[in-house]
Amino acid sequence: MRLRFSAPLILIALILMVRQYLDEYGDEVDSRSMSAGEHAIEALADYGLMEGVNTRFGRWTEAGKQFRREKAGIRERAQLDPSVGISLVSKPQPKD
Repeated sequence: MRLRFSAPLILIALILMVRQYLDEYGDEVDSRSMSAGEHAIEALADYGLMEGVNTRFGRWTEAGKQFRREKAGIRERAQLDPSVGISLVSKPQPKD
């Protein structure tokens, strides 16, 4: 039996792997200097979904962000405003 996969299905699997195993900073993806991560960024760039920043980092293109939302079901991560939310502070040390 011969299995046949479509390109979108393979790309979705690759995008999900990138999301699970690589670090993302906004639109940038860090391959963590792993060859599998570097090859994933290259493969996604071949389809116009990412662009290479340098040998370690890639960046999602607008087409890549759209594909992630519409085909892979990945929502954009909310950009957190540091002025809103919980701020952790330490308790003052008791004075002797």
